[in-house]
Amino acid sequence: MNGVAIWSQAATAAALFAVDPVGTGGICVRTGAGPVRDRWLEILRSFLPASARLRKLPPGISDGRLLGGIDLAATLQAGRPVVERGLLAEIDGGVLLATMAERLLPATVAHVCAALDAREVIVERDGLSLRLASSFGVVAFDE
Repeated sequence: MNGVAIWSQAATAAALFAVDPVGTGGICVRTGAGPVRDRWLEILRSFLPASARLRKLPPGISDGRLLGGIDLAATLQAGRPVVERGLLAEIDGGVLLATMAERLLPATVAHVCAALDAREVIVERDGLSLRLASSFGVVAFDE
């Protein structure tokens, strides 16, 4: 297959995913960081609604940042527990960009998959027990 045909298929995949990222669940893109990936992301963004949120999932993200928990500084200032939403709750209705997906920790993958399946994030840590909406699509970049 020549480069034009491959690029056409990649653009078609981006367009199809953009129709319903949450319903699709995810797409795996095999390319390293660089201009090809950047161009593919531009194509994806062009098909998504302007209001669509895209957020990167760093490979070494902590559970606290991913799931949420107590915001210690705000809690101390307010004198009552203040919840900090994690990335999975923040991305609700958007697209999660998992760079270096092959390097994600198994626990991170488990949390992302659980949120994809349940369409919510269950936070049970730091004395909290919360359920936060979390519907999103995943673009897994396999480098």
